[in-house]
Amino acid sequence: MMKVSGITANDLSRYKMVNNKSRYSGPEPQTLPLPPELVVRTLSYLDQASDKKNARLVSKGFAAAGLSSLTSTVYFSTSLIKIGYLSKDLQFSSPILEIAMHEVVSKYINTLVCGGTQLSASYLPLRDFQNWWATLGKSETSWPVQKIHSIYVSRYSQEKLVVSKGEDRNIFLTALERFEKLKCIVFTDAAANEQSQVLPQPTWPSAVPEGDLWGPSSPYHSFAMCIRSLSEMAIKLHELSIEGGQNAISCCIFSRASSKDYNHLLNVFASLRKISISVNTHQDAYPLCFAGLGRLLTHATLLQSLDLKCTGRRRQSRLILSRVFQSATWPCLKHIGLHGFIMHTDVELITFLERHRATIDSVALRSMFLHQKELNSREDSPCEAWKHFFGKLRQRSIKFQNLDLFQVQDCSNPFEVHPDLAVRANGGKTVLQYLRDGGPNPLTIDTISEADVCG
Repeated sequence: MMKVSGITANDLSRYKMVNNKSRYSGPEPQTLPLPPELVVRTLSYLDQASDKKNARLVSKGFAAAGLSSLTSTVYFSTSLIKIGYLSKDLQFSSPILEIAMHEVVSKYINTLVCGGTQLSASYLPLRDFQNWWATLGKSETSWPVQKIHSIYVSRYSQEKLVVSKGEDRNIFLTALERFEKLKCIVFTDAAANEQSQVLPQPTWPSAVPEGDLWGPSSPYHSFAMCIRSLSEMAIKLHELSIEGGQNAISCCIFSRASSKDYNHLLNVFASLRKISISVNTHQDAYPLCFAGLGRLLTHATLLQSLDLKCTGRRRQSRLILSRVFQSATWPCLKHIGLHGFIMHTDVELITFLERHRATIDSVALRSMFLHQKELNSREDSPCEAWKHFFGKLRQRSIKFQNLDLFQVQDCSNPFEVHPDLAVRANGGKTVLQYLRDGGPNPLTIDTISEADVCG
């Protein structure tokens, strides 16, 4: 019998018969004899957007399966709303509006990022603009500052017209109506989709501005407009993330809203399951009290996950938990995360965890300093404060399913070193075992030489 490269005619015949039997012949495109859910799961392991795009080019089946991974997040900003004219009538267009009106893509959106702020009128004078531009350290462009200033002035006029006509609100409402699977909104002053890297959006002000902080000319107008829209449309948002400067979060957006707008905040917080607040501090190290946030959190009775973060400083800002949480208890809370703070006592955190011992199963402590004033003698090791903290948890039988420790340090110790105790605790695994089973405290250090090894 004839053979071709070691394969007989019978082999080829048998292969064709098996291949024809296994070939998919249904009405929908199918590339593999696998359920669509597995194809979607497989493509989800691709990290790079370029790889996801290439995978969608394989076939119609891959194109459909890979669509959700590329279209889950969209970006909204008043600076991206364009103005045109049609027979003397104003016409407004925006990328998010086009996505919202798309019959297929709109069904996959689950995260909406509302970014950037409007350029404050205080930046419009050329001299003031030059001072602000100099603080950015922008050297990537050879354009003269006057030309850049004219672009910002034009952008300011455009945004002012958009807001005065209420088009930003109309576009946002359309997005809320069309995005059926929307569950998370992120407010940030760091624009994620700039048209030009040399023309950044201004951040939330470094100083507390005057006037109505929720008004049309406020740098926080987009935040205010979004909160009002969510409340008035009675949308049950599950996840909320806010990233901004210290003055915005600690002094403005929560605490200086009118009674009506504060009720809008209460309505939004009432349905939240997950909240993340990230503060970017630059100059001072005053205690972060998150003014007004504590009162709002008491209305988030369905809350399951809470993360408070502080970024942007070499030295952490002080966190006083009692000012944020007061004595509130969340009956569904499963996760608490603290990132980038210094605490001068562990009493408040211990009390908080004890109140939630029945529900909380995940704790993350990252870039955290703990300073116990009474633990500051020559006999105390560099691990003494955190050793005391976890020892108290063990005494109270407080346990977790997951413990994430990273760059956890004692703020003050007689050796004047700051070893990362998370390394000694194996990222939290040995402490987790200690809380469950007892035994020696893994942060016990017997000698100074051992402390050096710990660092």
